[in-house]
Amino acid sequence: MTDDRLPDSAAFATLGTQFGEITRRLAASDGQVDPKLVVSLASAVVPHAHHCGITVLHRNGAPESVAVTDELPARVDSLQYSLHEGPCLDASEGDDLVVCDDLDDDARWPAFGPACVAKVGVRSMLSVRVLLVGTDRAALNFYSTTASAFDDLDAGVASIFAPFAAMAVNQVVREREVNDLGAALGNSRQIGTAIGVLMARYKVTSERAFELLSEASQHLNRKLRDVAADVELTGELPVVAGAGRPPAQRALEPEPE
Repeated sequence: MTDDRLPDSAAFATLGTQFGEITRRLAASDGQVDPKLVVSLASAVVPHAHHCGITVLHRNGAPESVAVTDELPARVDSLQYSLHEGPCLDASEGDDLVVCDDLDDDARWPAFGPACVAKVGVRSMLSVRVLLVGTDRAALNFYSTTASAFDDLDAGVASIFAPFAAMAVNQVVREREVNDLGAALGNSRQIGTAIGVLMARYKVTSERAFELLSEASQHLNRKLRDVAADVELTGELPVVAGAGRPPAQRALEPEPE
């Protein structure tokens, strides 16, 4: 028994070919989907879009426009972030599709809408939810300086690009997490080495060595990892020119004979 509501095999084959062509156009040299290529192609293909961008709401950080076609989306998004309202935010937080015909007269965003028209000149917006792995939220956004610019065709074409935007943003987030983890591990190893150096030099426990490292960091107004790097290189805690060493460190130094 067949379901007449489903496209036949030929239609699926055509659709697969089309998606394959989109993927080819959006892939960077390393084979990953490039978010900048996503917004560039989407802006060109969605009939009435003048500009495009991808908004990401980080659960543990500030919102971010990870890719934009030009400065206009970034300016619009900055207004939304500062005013805590707007189509991009609504789509990111859960609305699958958000369309605004005239930002100058839309009760959903009483602060953002008029400000956007006055400061940036954008009248219409179309935002599509982008599903991400993890706790971050995102939306693919289209902007027009014309009122009532977007129709059903725009919404349909825009929705095709949402999964590609998701692949691109997920890749960006993963790369950042890997880089952050690598930096954290590197810092931890460097601090651990510095603690070992101080333990050997001053014959103190690891806890006391860490206290000395932290005190030097505060005394010098420098990051802990930078002080640790100096200790690893020189075998000693750094000092401020003309200020000498912190009191706790001086107490550990042997009395002159």
